[in-house]
Amino acid sequence: MYTNILLPTDGLGKCQYGTCHGVLLAKDLGAKVTAVCVTEKLSSQEILKIYNPEMLFGTSAGKTAQESMKRAEDLHKELAGKALAVAEKMCVDNGVKCDKVYLAGESPTDGILKVAKEKNCDLIFISTHGNPGLMGTLFGTMATKILSHSKIPVLVHHCGGPS
Repeated sequence: MYTNILLPTDGLGKCQYGTCHGVLLAKDLGAKVTAVCVTEKLSSQEILKIYNPEMLFGTSAGKTAQESMKRAEDLHKELAGKALAVAEKMCVDNGVKCDKVYLAGESPTDGILKVAKEKNCDLIFISTHGNPGLMGTLFGTMATKILSHSKIPVLVHHCGGPS
């Protein structure tokens, strides 16, 4: 039925259980996993606030901003590598083939849909914690956006983790 399951991951907390469930589904179906981690591009102002707040008003802010952006990009890449390594290990432990994709500078929704199309995935397995908060309620959660824009089937998993 499904042969290539797209498994978005950020490697965070309870949603590792969602990754595990996605891998187990792939194993049961004899499918491969395309694990994807998408990181958004931060603006220069956001990076300066996070990494170098004292330089917001300095005269050498341009060079500092570039260095801070490089550090932020490196950190994103490192965190994505760790998240993808977790998914890959789960796949290896369960005998499931795994392709890893890191996409930087995209919105998570757009990146996930882009990778699903490029890698010819036939199912998106997405985990959600089911608590959208105010912003999710007002503007829609990533899961909701993927459900409404995807041209392929989407399976939404509640990743509450063990009780």
